[in-house]
Amino acid sequence: MSGPGLPPVAAFGAFELRAMAALLAQGRTLCAASLLLTALAWLGLFEAAGLSGWRPALWFAAAAGLLQLYYAVRVDFDARLLQALAAHAQADADGGAARLDAALATLGLRKPAAATRGWPERWRGARGLLRKQAGLVILQSAALLAALGSA
Repeated sequence: MSGPGLPPVAAFGAFELRAMAALLAQGRTLCAASLLLTALAWLGLFEAAGLSGWRPALWFAAAAGLLQLYYAVRVDFDARLLQALAAHAQADADGGAARLDAALATLGLRKPAAATRGWPERWRGARGLLRKQAGLVILQSAALLAALGSA
């Protein structure tokens, strides 16, 4: 059940888990950039409050920054889980996926009856979260540029 370009489930070991975690760790850089952009948007809103008041592009940039923060937390959580799993990698056929699902269910972060997902599905989901995070940072940058252009 592996997609194109993805190794079979049994091929996921400590190295692959570390590689996935390293990619997801790039979300921290995106988060830092977004926090800076959000601060600039808020500064612009405070400055604009005395001038023209309503600046939709600045509000959009600030809102995108808050939404990005949600994705940053999710991406960072996944990265840290993968790092921990890689540090304690076992010779499981599923690379520890079932063990991870059990731990998440015990913590109340996953429904206990939910089916165990394989690494290809998890990989697609984690990359999707990272893409959404990056997309929000790009939208946030565009909104700030638009606000500067209309100033």
